Amino acid sequence: MVEYLTIIIGLSIAGSSVLLFSLFITYLSKRTLSSKWYYRNRKLSLFFFLVPVFLVSDLLSVINSEDVTTQYIEQSIIFQPVLSLTTAFFQVVVVVWVIGVTISSLRFIYIFMRFTKKLKASCFSVPKENIVYDVLRKQMENMNLNSPVEIVFCRLNISPIIIGVFKPTIVLPMHDILPDELEMIIKHELIHYKRKDLWVKRAALLATILHWYNPFVYILQKEINKWSELSCDEDVVIKMSHRERKKYGETILNMIYRSNQETNPYLLGTFFATGQVNLRKRLLRILEAKKVSKSIVFLSFIIFIAIGSGSVVSANLIHKNINRVSEVVLFKAGIDKSTEEQEEGSNYEINSVKKSDESKFSREDWEEILKQVENGEIVLEDE
Repeated sequence: MVEYLTIIIGLSIAGSSVLLFSLFITYLSKRTLSSKWYYRNRKLSLFFFLVPVFLVSDLLSVINSEDVTTQYIEQSIIFQPVLSLTTAFFQVVVVVWVIGVTISSLRFIYIFMRFTKKLKASCFSVPKENIVYDVLRKQMENMNLNSPVEIVFCRLNISPIIIGVFKPTIVLPMHDILPDELEMIIKHELIHYKRKDLWVKRAALLATILHWYNPFVYILQKEINKWSELSCDEDVVIKMSHRERKKYGETILNMIYRSNQETNPYLLGTFFATGQVNLRKRLLRILEAKKVSKSIVFLSFIIFIAIGSGSVVSANLIHKNINRVSEVVLFKAGIDKSTEEQEEGSNYEINSVKKSDESKFSREDWEEILKQVENGEIVLEDE
């Protein structure tokens, strides 16, 4: 169990390191790079929160393994004053982590089931002759989407949302939506579906459950939700005129004004109008979105590769240092166990001896044995 815990800790530190570096790059670059680039960086951080890339190097080291017994012994001596409590400490940490994972999972299940039940009770199918289906078919053809996507109306005052990974469904509020607004809304939700953003949200939720103790994972979840929406807006408006972009921004404002449903990261859907993204920042990015120059694309690619490469190296270093401590703990536990067995084995009883056995004992032990012979406790056998 200690090995699994070291993997979780390694993932947590590696993912947090990538996130901090990504936030630093975001601060330095301001609005130079595209929203899609920032979103990819957040997904890279999420990747390191979930995928133990350092196990690849461990596998290679096993193939080229050498005898490290001497190293273990040296480490056990170095850490001797601290390790007496380490094994018990690791056991307590594992129990606390499991309790946290259980509570986080139950919380998600409760929120998700409550929302789903409420949504299903308030939704009804859209008639096939409704204009909504015409808009949906048109947008799906433009985006080369062949998988079936359902669309329903909802009596709740919610923002338009797409839910369901295996059975994607766009949920629209009951209030009247103008045809041009409807096109923008459906295109926005279909982009989320095409980019697999619903899968990303599930992966972010899994990371939050596994690393519930790490405050950076909650920051990452908010960052993923934010840049998911901003990058989606960017894809929607990139070919629009300034006038059309203003209309798109007005559509977002209208949806926020009409809806009173609070968004929650546990709902696993992508809301068209969400309060989790700074509205002013979102509208500015909509108006300023443009195709970046080739030099910026090249620079962003180099930075992305550098972050990825540095993340792999740092993840390996982090895991090796954590794994070294766990190996020492396990080795120390094995030493203690073998010592106890030896001590138990050394407390044997002597029933009989011969004079020729004197060489097998120390002088003090042999004198003690002779006293026991005189007292009749041990039998002195003939040669």
